[in-house]
Amino acid sequence: MEEPIKTRPKFYFDNGCPICSQYKRVVEKKLGDKADYIPASSGASDFEYIGYNGVKSSGTQAIEALVKDFPEMKDFMWVLPEKYRVTALKAVYKVSSVVRKAYGTVKKGCNCGKH
Repeated sequence: MEEPIKTRPKFYFDNGCPICSQYKRVVEKKLGDKADYIPASSGASDFEYIGYNGVKSSGTQAIEALVKDFPEMKDFMWVLPEKYRVTALKAVYKVSSVVRKAYGTVKKGCNCGKH
């Protein structure tokens, strides 16, 4: 039986946003060259991820897909029991989204929160 062909994972981020850029740096430090890191268009409203299965997801669903492909991402929440780590990563994402929107209202020229 043939193995299904895996797509190289792609991580899309808003390169103009300091919060998104920092998130990309953290993920890239953890995963290295296991994924492609692609600046999204300036109209990007959410973190987007295309996993090994070729399915595109965004927001908290992208966090779930990223962790499914790369379980080592849960290590960022090492202080929590294993079963709570994905939920914690999604909570951090939601909080950072609120911060992005607030940041976008005070920093001129930032795309944060204008989508």
